Amino acid sequence: MAILALEVEELKARVERLEAQMRQLMDEAPKVEPPAPGKPIDCEQLIAWLKAEGLVVDPPPMARAHAERWRSLPEEEKEAHIRFMRSLTIDPPLSQIIIENRR
Repeated sequence: MAILALEVEELKARVERLEAQMRQLMDEAPKVEPPAPGKPIDCEQLIAWLKAEGLVVDPPPMARAHAERWRSLPEEEKEAHIRFMRSLTIDPPLSQIIIENRR
C-alpha cells in the first residue's frame, strides 16, 4: 500500500512538472519577477523564481522518503556511513574509466 501511495505521489509530481514545461513552452508560465541585483532576497522568493524559470523542481516523493529516512538516523550512524563512503576507492580512478570509454 505504501509503495502504491509513493507511486501515485511520484506520478502527480511528474504530471505537475510536465504541465509546467508545457506552460513554459506555450509561454504561459507564471511570471515571477527576477531578483533585483544588489537587493537582499529571501530563500522562498529565490526558489519561486528558479522554479518559474524551470531551473529547480520539487524533489520526487521517493527522494523525499530517502531524505526523511536519512534525517531519522542517529548522528553516530550517519557519521559512520559518511566515513565508510569517504574510505571507498575506485580502482582504476573514475577519470581513467571515462578516458578509456571515450576511445
